[in-house]
Amino acid sequence: MEIERKFAVEPGFALPSLVNAGRDAGVAAVGTLETFTQEAVYYDSEDLRLARAKITLRRRTGGTDDGWHLKLPAGTGAREEIHRPLDAGEPDERGVANCAPPADLLDIVFLVLRGARVSPVARLVTTRTATRLLDAAGAGLVEIVDDHVHAQTLGEQTVLTQWREVEVELLDAAVTGPAATAVKVGSDAVTGKAASNGKAAASAKAASNGKAAANGKAATSGKAAANGKAAAGGKATDAKGAGKRGGKAANAGPVDAQAGPVGTRLLDAVEAVLRAAGASDAPHGSKLAHLLSLAHTAPPEPAAEPAERPRRPGRGDTAGAVLRAYLAEQVAALLAVDPRVRMDEPDAVHKMRVATRRMRSTLRTFAALFPADLVAHLDVELGDLAGALSGARDSEVQLAYFEGRLAALPSELVRGPVEESLSGHLSAGMAAGRDTALAALRGERYLVLVVDLTELARAPLSARARRPAATELPRLVRDADRRLARKVATAAATPAGHDRDELLHSARKQAKRLRYAGEALTPIFGADARTLAKLSGEAQELLGTHQDATVAAGLLRSWGVAAQQAGDSTAFTYGLLLGLEELRARTAERDFFDAWPALSAPDHRRWLKV
Repeated sequence: MEIERKFAVEPGFALPSLVNAGRDAGVAAVGTLETFTQEAVYYDSEDLRLARAKITLRRRTGGTDDGWHLKLPAGTGAREEIHRPLDAGEPDERGVANCAPPADLLDIVFLVLRGARVSPVARLVTTRTATRLLDAAGAGLVEIVDDHVHAQTLGEQTVLTQWREVEVELLDAAVTGPAATAVKVGSDAVTGKAASNGKAAASAKAASNGKAAANGKAATSGKAAANGKAAAGGKATDAKGAGKRGGKAANAGPVDAQAGPVGTRLLDAVEAVLRAAGASDAPHGSKLAHLLSLAHTAPPEPAAEPAERPRRPGRGDTAGAVLRAYLAEQVAALLAVDPRVRMDEPDAVHKMRVATRRMRSTLRTFAALFPADLVAHLDVELGDLAGALSGARDSEVQLAYFEGRLAALPSELVRGPVEESLSGHLSAGMAAGRDTALAALRGERYLVLVVDLTELARAPLSARARRPAATELPRLVRDADRRLARKVATAAATPAGHDRDELLHSARKQAKRLRYAGEALTPIFGADARTLAKLSGEAQELLGTHQDATVAAGLLRSWGVAAQQAGDSTAFTYGLLLGLEELRARTAERDFFDAWPALSAPDHRRWLKV
């Protein structure tokens, strides 16, 4: 993450002494001045789609970070910076200056470009004088650079211009060094966040439903044991390297939260010194935007900039307005996580799939509020997208779960190379699943779906959608609740076995729809809707355990039979694991039917009778 502040300065500006800046935030010394020249070629579509979205893509040489840089907006004053080496691009017949950008960087901004080709749009040559504020150990806290920029636009019309600016950028030691750590420890002691943030017991569901190992949430907030991506954040920063990048800060959230209290004090201290010397706010957040503005080729206000956050819907709104607001949140969630999926970040596929399923579920539950043809179209498209995302996620969860199951077995019950065998079965599925997911995200259907979803807020509504939310929405949720009750009753009347398993799976999906409906109505009905969502979530969880065990048993059965036929010693352990999964399925089934009277109690549903 790049956390910086930019300032405009006059040609005669003299960089002031920084000796006393940030002394109360850990600054012990000022580094020596270093001057060098950098050349950067910026790439964009002909109509500047990246610039409209406040994204920059460049190839830069000179200085300490030669290579391809993709910068994505990450809040005021912060940008996420992704690096690739110089040779990641492909030179064309016009030479290295016209390289085609790395394919994976273009893929990250696929939704922004929407199929448009990119080419060089600007060239900047910067003479940079840089210095750093250092802590007592000599680690850099803040880098201050004084840039003399000579720039030109490229293409049919060339405009030459120049300017001077100063940048102040936070470095890693300001966030993770001794001073920052001391402040964080003090803060945690005050807020009671020590001892692993108090979440250890809250998420410990292993004993009751066996999902702790399955969902990979233990210890490292994700997938360290399952896929080796611990802490790195997936591929988003894998080419960025702290040493190679010069130790730039890598945190997330609003910019002051990213910088932390020490970082914010450092930035404030340096800013005060610079402003006293005559610096003022920079007119633009990037050099490219500044050039385009001076050349009068700047794009209009960013088309990709999120709209203002809509007001929270209330009881006085129509049913359609409430549902549109909820669906808009899910569309925003899908668009936000899209580049994360392409960068293979932990949990990104899961988040996209959840947003997709929430939209599909909401359109089904509240179908009466929307045109039937629109609901039918989006149901198919969202269903296919969720299906394309499922392979990679399902294999990933299964691998983590089976590894946990094996680790819990006594060593004498683990016969043959079972772990390697399991990994072989599921790793191929993970790779194939990721290929399927990316193919879907790179297709024309996905682009059309995104357009359709963003237009959903302006799509026509039915007459029922214009009725008051306070009376119309509970009726539709009551219908969904009754469908769940009927599905459960049918399953209960069916003998244990495959048919009941299928009926319970259908009930699980209906419980999920009811949970999402409760979430959508929470802004209107508060605690009543939250309670319904919670109870439906508990039903979904119990039935999800049953479904997970049923699927796992099917896999283990096929692998065990194949191993037995091949005379492989792993067949014994596969059989043992199969028995454990069948037991888990039956136990979850019993637990669900035991809990169902309380989960379906009418006391929690009185508000649906309007």
